[in-house]
Amino acid sequence: MKRFSERAAALLLTLILLLAAAPAAAAASVGTDDMRAAADGIIAWKKADNGSEPGGDLINNAFLELAGTTPGDWFPIGMSRLGVTDDYDGYLAFLRQKVEKRYVTKDKLSRAKATEWHRISLAVLAAGGDPTSFGKNADGSAIDLIADGTYDRGRTAPLGRQGINGWIWGLIALDSMRYPVPDGAFYTRDDLITAILSQQLCDGGFALTGSAADPDITAMAVQALAPYYNEEKSYSYTLKADGTAREATVRQAVDAALTVLSALQLDTGDFISWGTQNVESTCQVAVALCSLGIDPASDSRFIKNGNTLIDGIMRYRHESGGFVHSYTYDPDNPASLPDKPNSMASEQVLYTIAAILRQANGMRTLYDFRPEMSDAMKERIRSLTDSVSALSPTAGKEEISALLGVFYALPADERCYVPSYAVLSDAAKAAGIDIAAVAGATTVVEDTDKSGTDESILYFSPTDRADADAIPDEPTTADYVTVVKLLDKLERSDDFDGKDGYISRLTDAKNKIDAIRAEIDAINRDIAEELYPFESIGLSDKKTVDGIYRRVMALAEPDRALIEHSEDLIKTKTKTDGLFRALIIGAVLAVIALAVAFMLVRRIRKRRRKKKAEMDELERSWADEP
Repeated sequence: MKRFSERAAALLLTLILLLAAAPAAAAASVGTDDMRAAADGIIAWKKADNGSEPGGDLINNAFLELAGTTPGDWFPIGMSRLGVTDDYDGYLAFLRQKVEKRYVTKDKLSRAKATEWHRISLAVLAAGGDPTSFGKNADGSAIDLIADGTYDRGRTAPLGRQGINGWIWGLIALDSMRYPVPDGAFYTRDDLITAILSQQLCDGGFALTGSAADPDITAMAVQALAPYYNEEKSYSYTLKADGTAREATVRQAVDAALTVLSALQLDTGDFISWGTQNVESTCQVAVALCSLGIDPASDSRFIKNGNTLIDGIMRYRHESGGFVHSYTYDPDNPASLPDKPNSMASEQVLYTIAAILRQANGMRTLYDFRPEMSDAMKERIRSLTDSVSALSPTAGKEEISALLGVFYALPADERCYVPSYAVLSDAAKAAGIDIAAVAGATTVVEDTDKSGTDESILYFSPTDRADADAIPDEPTTADYVTVVKLLDKLERSDDFDGKDGYISRLTDAKNKIDAIRAEIDAINRDIAEELYPFESIGLSDKKTVDGIYRRVMALAEPDRALIEHSEDLIKTKTKTDGLFRALIIGAVLAVIALAVAFMLVRRIRKRRRKKKAEMDELERSWADEP
């Protein structure tokens, strides 16, 4: 009887904790329609900021120049995960070119920042590409961003060189398609998990530096660990914070992190990071909750003074549609003004809304890029979740074991989508059930309705061929995007008569434009190194100025538009030409002056000689007088 009471009390406590996290819908003041409208507003604001047509794609020629950078990659990720159509093919083509170009350098994407591989991998997946085969190395082998940036990163630089961020985003990238780690890899998956767990602070949170939890890093750590929350596996590691040995499950670590995040939330629903109340920290917490299947709009642990996380995000919405970083001016971040939308803030809100709406629609989490579950799999998970929620505190071993069997019959990589497993696990432990034995005795029932993931063969259409034919024999940088997109599509398209000819023509055009772009870069570099500051340019610099000016004028008009400080160059050219003209005019005037002086002197001397002759004649005439 005593054992039964202990079991019932433990289960009752678990249910109470679950109810603490249960929906409190009345507190949520922003609905999904409002969230979608906010996302549309962000995209509209970014189009205006980027110079894109309001009714057209955000990803235009100007935006493509940002591919492979933080502002250039996160917007496509957010839009794609929202289901927004755009020119993702063009983005992939341009990004592939940039990755290949960076891969010929010694440090490839970065010497120290492994997160370059992680962000670009997520962007490639969002745009419909394959980061394990994205472009070619110099030797013709495929570029594998996942291998190079995650499990084999240690062969060139430690994954944690940039701190915990490298481990966090490495694990997120690795799990984005649940990529397997091959035998012989530098890191195992467990290496990444324990590296993150070992950096948990004494207060339960995580941070880049220091001993106090930072909401951004804590939330990101939760996002990375979320796929392992429902696993019973314990990890052994040493906490860097105090050097103590620790053995814990991911669930224990994440629960501690959620507790500290709840405590850090402000009455306005948002968070402070690095001394500044801001929207990005709030976004990361919302994404973390979604990654665990927790509703950020209704979980009671994240409602303060009636304000939810979503309220905390929406308070930063600007009338233009974008979002401000903070309403407090931060001298360490002068580009983020309290009265103007900020690109980083807006992109993070955009993908946070994507995470929230994906959860509301029963879709995979933000960073899980696998094909969506079949309806049958969703029903299995929904039914199990409902059964666990209905579990009585007095439930017997047979009922609990049966539900455990249903859980472990799910494919291992889908079990993370059962939000109530913690309740079931605690009930099983309270009942003295050997969970490992149940798991080992259960046959996994795979999802037979999985859709294929093969890359589709593209068709190089008559329109594509007409566009290729329209490329001039002497292309300019204005043709670059078209050439790159067509060439990328052509190389992945089915064979047809004349394909090799188009490949040759487009490759030749690309090589010519690459040479032009290289010349433009060289001119811009020479201007910066040889002519700056322009105010100090004098006549002695005329040869250099003329040489650079001739190179600029040799470019086609669209290419000249890419020359930096072109107006200053023209002014400097005018200045040195003026100085040279002044020198020539001065020299001519000096010659004229000398000639005039010579003539005057000659005339004076002639007059003097004439005068002297007259005086001599007069003197002789007087000498003859008696």
